[in-house]
Amino acid sequence: MFSSNSKKKVLGALSGILANILLGLSSVFWTFLGAVNTFTLLGYRVYFSVVAALLVVCASGQLRELFASLNVRQLFVHAMAAILIAVNWGVFIWASIHGRVLESSVGYLIAPIMTIVIGVVVYKESLSAFRAIAVVAMLIGVSGLLIFSPGLDVRVYLAIGLSWGGYCSLRKLTSLNVFSGLLLESIVLAFMFTPILLFSDLSLDLPDGLGLLRTAIIFSCGLVSIIPLALFSFSSSRISMTSLGLLQFVLPITQFIVATVVYEQTVSVELGVVLLVVFAGLLLTVLEPIIRTLLSSQKRRQDGT
Repeated sequence: MFSSNSKKKVLGALSGILANILLGLSSVFWTFLGAVNTFTLLGYRVYFSVVAALLVVCASGQLRELFASLNVRQLFVHAMAAILIAVNWGVFIWASIHGRVLESSVGYLIAPIMTIVIGVVVYKESLSAFRAIAVVAMLIGVSGLLIFSPGLDVRVYLAIGLSWGGYCSLRKLTSLNVFSGLLLESIVLAFMFTPILLFSDLSLDLPDGLGLLRTAIIFSCGLVSIIPLALFSFSSSRISMTSLGLLQFVLPITQFIVATVVYEQTVSVELGVVLLVVFAGLLLTVLEPIIRTLLSSQKRRQDGT
């Protein structure tokens, strides 16, 4: 039987995998809304995220707990996280609409490396030999990709990679529960967006002839935002930063599949090699317990003989 701690880690890992798959597939969601301005989509995403998170927090009776546990440090952490997720959302939506999904994929290759490095350097987490080999291989692969793939838009993958990596690291610092933290971040973003809407030419007006389906998709963008982030936040509270970073490599692999199958983007040899290295690293990480068990059994047999 699994111990309670093992169950917690398994649930955290499964939540992290599902969150990354959903985030990777969400670029298809935004493709249907290419006729709408990126800022407008970001605005709807922010405001409907507030509504979705508020409904969950109120329904679960956590609103009073949120106000009781809120302090200056928590507010600062979630305000910084909100800024980073706004950058990530905005660039990701733009890249999805304009067919720059490969750049998104590269950005999400950078993010987990950043998360793992922070886990080792800041949180003093240790890496097993298997994970160290996987991380070094991935780091070399991504570095080679950045050097030998000048055709990719550097602004897109750096903005996505750094903002998502920073967000993941900040979410590890909070003691708020999943949806309370998401609600706080969404409210901060809403306060940031409202003055921009009031004192600029930007608006939330939707273009004419958008159609019922696309309008319905826009009104569901709060759930599209909240569900993966909730799964990710649940995962980050149950597994280590290094484990979280390694699981994040699921996202760029999903994005790679979307870019080639849905967007029909051409994949360079360099990117293909890097993704194979990443997949091998992930496979090594997943199979680590089995490999350790086999090696341990073999050693015991040798000692017995």
